[in-house]
Amino acid sequence: MENGHYLMFGALGTHGAFHHFMRWLIVFLSLPGFMTLAADWPQYRGPNHDGVSTDRITKQWSGSVTNPIWLLPVTNSYSSFAISGGRAFTQIRRNIGDVDRDVCVALDANTGAELWATTMEDSSYPDGGAGYDDGPRSTPTVDNGSVYVLTSYLQLYKLDATDGSVIWQLDLRAIYGGDVISWQNAASPLVENGLLYVNANCGVSSLMALRTSDGGQAWASQNEGMTHSTPVLATIQGVRQVIFATQSGLVSLNSLTGAFLWRRNYPFGYNTSLAASPVVYSNMVYICGAQVYNMGSMVVRATLTNGTWTATQLWSSTGFSSQISSHWNTPVAYQGCLFGQFGTGGFDNQNAPFKCVDMTTGAIKWSMPGMFGRGGTLLVNNLLLINTEVGDLVLAEPNTNSYTELARFQAIPNYDDSFNKVWNAPAVADGRVYIRSSSFGALYDLSIPALKMDPPQKAPANTFQLTVRTATGAALDTNRMSTFELRASTNPALAASSWTKLTNTFFLTNGMARVTNVDGSNFPRRFFLVSEPN
Repeated sequence: MENGHYLMFGALGTHGAFHHFMRWLIVFLSLPGFMTLAADWPQYRGPNHDGVSTDRITKQWSGSVTNPIWLLPVTNSYSSFAISGGRAFTQIRRNIGDVDRDVCVALDANTGAELWATTMEDSSYPDGGAGYDDGPRSTPTVDNGSVYVLTSYLQLYKLDATDGSVIWQLDLRAIYGGDVISWQNAASPLVENGLLYVNANCGVSSLMALRTSDGGQAWASQNEGMTHSTPVLATIQGVRQVIFATQSGLVSLNSLTGAFLWRRNYPFGYNTSLAASPVVYSNMVYICGAQVYNMGSMVVRATLTNGTWTATQLWSSTGFSSQISSHWNTPVAYQGCLFGQFGTGGFDNQNAPFKCVDMTTGAIKWSMPGMFGRGGTLLVNNLLLINTEVGDLVLAEPNTNSYTELARFQAIPNYDDSFNKVWNAPAVADGRVYIRSSSFGALYDLSIPALKMDPPQKAPANTFQLTVRTATGAALDTNRMSTFELRASTNPALAASSWTKLTNTFFLTNGMARVTNVDGSNFPRRFFLVSEPN
């Protein structure tokens, strides 16, 4: 019960005085786990930099939920969506006056209509290998009403989220004397507490935090070459830190001061592209580089003892035979295991399998072949949400014993490896899933509407009726209603699991759940809750 979702109200009356029924006071309260407030998805891999969402999504993938709210061209880019304030932000490549330009666009999250477009820089992608749909790789970040965009050539913009106007702009190459690597920048801006974290690739003190207020440098540390990996923020043993995957290894710094905490060099040599983000679970950190470039993967355990950090490698899988690496897919961690698309050699393509890997040992618990490819994986309310390279959206259990698929449908049509593929990571906000390919963007509503309870209705013989409906007005179905439990207590401070479970039956009527013959006598004050599992 404590892990479920609850709707509760209190009834105020007098002992045995049912004629005072209409004086009952409806009080909506929150209990642990009850109706988690929807969160924005303000940056690449979500609000906590870990690919995890607490939003509830339906497991019943049939009928209307497989129809897009909108599906429209969002062309030439491997940028993903950031969602905030009813807007969806991404980067595209667009021809303007016969010149290809990189552009940040804001879409109305409900309709897909373009609200504004701000041109960043001329498009230039000379390295090939990505297809004709090549374009910007970095995802915008939204914070406190502003949008931060880090372009392919390290132009950093702060835009007004309402109209796209430029608040400030920095050319990091010109300011700090650095440059980009082949296939340009793919890291997204990482923002927290007024600081924006970036690897400026400038040769000296290249890992830095810039103030979001004016773009000024708050701190800079370490001489580390850039990769295509987006850094992450995490708390390990009580210390907030920013972790960069650089060309030499994992480097962790105090997020507020830039003070060096720990590092661990890769057991392989850097080559061409390392694009996955570090994955943190407890005090373990996973990182990988593409096996097609003869790199591999490792997990490091970071430990703080008597004020001194140590970073111990738990395992590695290196070289062309590595089974636990990917080109740029970042897996998610759940209960000590990694779940995600991992390619090997020639299978680092649209046929890459989906795997479960023990994070402590590197043991592959299971591997599911098939058309998973180089898409993306999220953990949404303890379920795996996967978009495949060919455009399918998949729901699976994070089962460590075997691959357990719950649902699947095609979310992006017309896969083409040169013009339309899903290398972009998905986003989830308010239970709605935003998915991008290099040519299209789409929104699917997989949310489970929150519940609300009507005021009690008087019925004969000192009884009354309760009615539960969705807050959005969407009809309840029998499957969802069948999981409801009704409980009562005279003390709302008690744990929900200790409330008395009532035997009254729910009836589905006109899309609403009703309970009749609820005892209305001999209670000075009585509270009721409806619970449903996660």
